[in-house]
Amino acid sequence: MLAVWAVAAAALDESPCVSWRQTAGCSPTGAREPSFDAPCGSLVARGASGFCECRFGRGAAVDCDHPPFTCEESCAQLERDIQRRREARRDDDDAPFDADGSLAKLYTRGKGFYVMGNTELALRHFREALKLDPEHKQCKAEYKQAKKLAKLLEKIEQVMGKDVEGKGRQKALEREEQYEEARELLASALELLPPSVYRASLYRDLCICNTKTRRPEDALKVCKQHQNHDGSIASKLLLGEALLLNSEFEESVNVYREAVALDSHSQEARDGLEKAEKLLKRSKEVDYYNLLNVSRGATARELKRAYHKLAVEYHPDKNPDDREAAETRFKAVAQAYEVLSDEDLRKKYDAGEDVTGNPGDQQQQQQGGHWMHHGGQHVHVHFQ
Repeated sequence: MLAVWAVAAAALDESPCVSWRQTAGCSPTGAREPSFDAPCGSLVARGASGFCECRFGRGAAVDCDHPPFTCEESCAQLERDIQRRREARRDDDDAPFDADGSLAKLYTRGKGFYVMGNTELALRHFREALKLDPEHKQCKAEYKQAKKLAKLLEKIEQVMGKDVEGKGRQKALEREEQYEEARELLASALELLPPSVYRASLYRDLCICNTKTRRPEDALKVCKQHQNHDGSIASKLLLGEALLLNSEFEESVNVYREAVALDSHSQEARDGLEKAEKLLKRSKEVDYYNLLNVSRGATARELKRAYHKLAVEYHPDKNPDDREAAETRFKAVAQAYEVLSDEDLRKKYDAGEDVTGNPGDQQQQQQGGHWMHHGGQHVHVHFQ
């Protein structure tokens, strides 16, 4: 969508603003449209979606329905808000502790900061309280828990923000290891029963990790818990993906429809709904996962084991009384395994794309017999 710009005053030399960044689809999270970016002093007219990039972070993030504004104003307001928060924290840090018979006061303040999500100040107050009474049971317990949580949060941030090197399969494996490591840390953090201010983000990240590592039941459980703490469109998108992983296609369609209703311009919501509807339609036809009797989160080893078991069971030579039906079933099992054992084909299949008539069919026919060509290797069923 073309934006209408009215150029305002030139930006100041020390402007807190970098630029207006335009996006498509009337959504601030839509695809970027760099050709429509504009200077900070330009008036962002109604009908343009995007966000203000400021020196201290992201300013106004808007869809198409908004009053006109400039990023100069938005970023200046963001800078003022950040400065006020810094001054408030500085006042808290510089404020002397009143230890005049106030062990209870220090402990109460520490708990207050902990509940508000400021572990640094919480730990400081707990430490000062323990100086007055090193054996204060409640304070020792709170201090120990807050310290554990602070360390876990730091580790989680390091792991989730770590760049993954390598290419192709190697990069995918490293990324999976990263999600697995983060998953264990997040689970440990939640076991501490942290204040609710932490839980929404912890459940969100654990929901993502469980989905990425293809843990259907864990993903669904945690994604539902995340939505209980955060009813935003983002939580619905994560829940919709977890439902797909559990083959609950109808429920996934309903959740994505709710997301689209919340933000009809969200490309992620529309794409998710389209994918869920495709998978729902296909589930009423042939489901390769059901054909192999495995879950959608099955590993490569589980797929191979299931394939070999069924290939032996339905091999025509093992079913002389009903050879034709067995051969039909055998070919279906082979086709299911060929698709799901190939990473690229499996991704397409999971996305609801048509994977029939792929080159592997011709390769199989050229090989003869009941060999399966996969990943540069031949898989053969041995009978005893």
